[in-house]
Amino acid sequence: MDIAQEALDKLSAAGFAFRGVMDTRGDLPPVNVASFVSNLGPESGRRGFLLAHGEEDLGTRFNQEWERLARDRGLFSTGADGRPEFLVGVDIAQDDSGESELQSWRWVRVALADHWDIAGAGCENRILGAGANNPAFIMMSPDADVLVQGGYWQDGIGATAVSEPNRFRELRDHARRIAFEFDWLEPEVRQWAERWLAQVTGEEA
Repeated sequence: MDIAQEALDKLSAAGFAFRGVMDTRGDLPPVNVASFVSNLGPESGRRGFLLAHGEEDLGTRFNQEWERLARDRGLFSTGADGRPEFLVGVDIAQDDSGESELQSWRWVRVALADHWDIAGAGCENRILGAGANNPAFIMMSPDADVLVQGGYWQDGIGATAVSEPNRFRELRDHARRIAFEFDWLEPEVRQWAERWLAQVTGEEA
């Protein structure tokens, strides 16, 4: 599957080595579904961190805490070259029009380079956020068992992680909305949501 050169350049600037675009497989929750994890409550078992906006060396602290959370919760697998690998949700079309039907959200497999910077370069170029120290991303372990979401709130920035996303009714319900109601989304994403639902619930697509 093709990915815009702009997306590749932005990932590289963040210190993410491109490994490939994942197929829209039924065993992988769509990026649009996984992003709904922010609506899960504390009972979901989510874990994470929050850093105040005025904290000294905010970007460095965010990167450190993200790596700690990712390692502790199992986001990474080990690539053939020994580097940590994981999936990140990316609009591979990189269309800046703001029209949702022109966006193509896919899981992209990446590896951490020797030097990487999520909060700085990755957020500033808007592949992982909406400006420096303004994270907005969704990541997933290659086995689809762990989701990590970064966000910006009134009281700070941070990230949360949850395990076994297939078990959450909120995500399944959102997948149904995407599959059967959100007709402004890319057709392939809606079909992907249908396939994932069939995989996790046994419902006929």
